[in-house]
Amino acid sequence: MLYVAQGIPYGFVTVTFASYLAEQGKPVAAIGTITALSTLPWAFKWVWGPLIDRWGFPAMGRRRPWILGAQFGMILSILAMALVPEPTVQLALFGWLVFTHNIFNSLQDVSVDALAVDLLQESERGRVCGFMYGSKYFGIFLGGAFLSRWVNDDGLSVAFAIQIGMLMCIMLVPLLLKERKGEKLVPWSKGSSQLLSSEKMANSVWELFGFLKRAFSLQSSILAGVIGLTIFIAGGILFPITNVLFIQDLGWSRTEYTDINGGYGVFLGLGGAVIGGILADRFGPKRIAIIGCFFLAASYATFGLASPEHGIIPWFDWTNRPVVISYILVETWMSSMISAALFAMYMTVSWPKVAATQFTAYMAILNLSTSIGYKISGTIDQWFTLPQIFIGAAALQLVVIVIFPFIDVHQTRRVLAEPED
Repeated sequence: MLYVAQGIPYGFVTVTFASYLAEQGKPVAAIGTITALSTLPWAFKWVWGPLIDRWGFPAMGRRRPWILGAQFGMILSILAMALVPEPTVQLALFGWLVFTHNIFNSLQDVSVDALAVDLLQESERGRVCGFMYGSKYFGIFLGGAFLSRWVNDDGLSVAFAIQIGMLMCIMLVPLLLKERKGEKLVPWSKGSSQLLSSEKMANSVWELFGFLKRAFSLQSSILAGVIGLTIFIAGGILFPITNVLFIQDLGWSRTEYTDINGGYGVFLGLGGAVIGGILADRFGPKRIAIIGCFFLAASYATFGLASPEHGIIPWFDWTNRPVVISYILVETWMSSMISAALFAMYMTVSWPKVAATQFTAYMAILNLSTSIGYKISGTIDQWFTLPQIFIGAAALQLVVIVIFPFIDVHQTRRVLAEPED
């Protein structure tokens, strides 16, 4: 449910609002900036890890108080967005509110991931990560295709009201459920901390950073970070560009696009995440991520070569909607499968002593990768043709594959002698 809550605003901004801006004739740079502001706070969410590991209110649970505070901040920031009279005119103000919202959204994400790291065994990490990430895709569907239907000539007010209502309902889940039996439901109720000695908060932030430095001193830990920094740049570059291509150049309506990208395409992404997680448990997360990168690169290259000016097959070009739809669905499936596999790999690479902080650092790096791509997209389309951009994105995606064989996912736990829980 909490991953659904993360996906709703993300789907609203990157699908509904981005397509709304394209429909209003806004340029790639404006769409790229807004989408970049929606992901940029996630690149710095590593800041939350040490804070969550060091401080809290254990009587209400190790992670739950942080989750509740973050969810409340998400609701207030969405309410502030709804009060902006003309978002398309006041893009700077709206963009910074998007940025603020995602500070709270990223805090909630770190808290939920930390709870998952606390609970999951290696044998189940892949499929559970798949279900978690798949749930975010369902949230993207709600924020994308569903809320897009409530955008009309009067603006975004109805869509904002529905979004706030959904987030408030989801907040009831962590509000009414305890992490462990015997804890407080609210600060003034009966209960006490139920944490084991190994689960208690760290003694100091400096101790945490010392452990984190040791964890990131190993080859596999460093290379895992390099992969995270590069793996989604290509997708980030192409996202704003394809928004403008489909709506402004190819003449798609906003709802036609969001029905695919934020509608049944999202359910395909959900399936890709779940199946990718299951396959990661069966065949290993590195292997599944490599396969996903290869097919993702192939989809970029194939679509780039399908431009009307350079179409290899007469009917196989962008004017043929089944070609465009197939590209969107394949890209969605492969990206979600890669993400689920990477989540499982990073949980295993992370040292249990600082797993929440280290895992959060990897997630922040992944989001920085996407943000870099978003920002580049605003200028790269002025220097290269669309087919060249797609071919370049394919090449960049293939380069990442070379790094995977040099990563030993168990190196951290083996070298640092931390037994599996």
